[in-house]
Amino acid sequence: MPQLLFRSGALGAPLLRCLALSERYGQRCGGPVLLVGAVLGSGVVQLASGPLGQTSRFSLELLILLMLKLTGPLLVAILALALLLPLWLPAQRLEGAPTWPLVLPAAALTGWLLQLLLLCSALAGGLLASPRADLVGEWTDLLGGLQLADLLRSMARAALFLASVCGWTLWRSARSPQPRHSRELLISNLLVEGLTLLMGLKLAWIMAIEPLRLNAGAL
Repeated sequence: MPQLLFRSGALGAPLLRCLALSERYGQRCGGPVLLVGAVLGSGVVQLASGPLGQTSRFSLELLILLMLKLTGPLLVAILALALLLPLWLPAQRLEGAPTWPLVLPAAALTGWLLQLLLLCSALAGGLLASPRADLVGEWTDLLGGLQLADLLRSMARAALFLASVCGWTLWRSARSPQPRHSRELLISNLLVEGLTLLMGLKLAWIMAIEPLRLNAGAL
């Protein structure tokens, strides 16, 4: 029965539209996320192993902690908000007529994949900046210390953050119609509101759901 529904287009068409919309979002956000991840990964490792005098292994573990639990999902949501907000405004959504049940899952899927992309680019930048000569051995050690559960939680958190700010933007823009000449003001207000919402979600997450543990065993 599910196969029949999918082949007939009852379920397949919305799914394909959602995937196409997520691909569009990913194409717009992928490049900046790769660049930010590589620069951030390289900078953290150089700072920790240089002026701070830490070992290469510790520098990379610190980078993983930052990407998975502190800044990664929040950074993904902020970058995606800045790049995708114009596409979520009513004037733009009327062109392709994507509805809320399509836009929200597409945003969540985009956040999920962008977090993985950010982590990979940050680790690549960190490895290239590492003073240790044995990159293969260091990469093996790094993967050995990377917990799959932590990775999945960070991807889910990025998906939740981006879907939440997307839903807020859609709701606010629908309730506050602006004349066309005030579109810039609307975007500015929604950016500030989206950033405030993201900071609130991040604070609630680290205080109530997953508190940060700074001891070495948590890495």
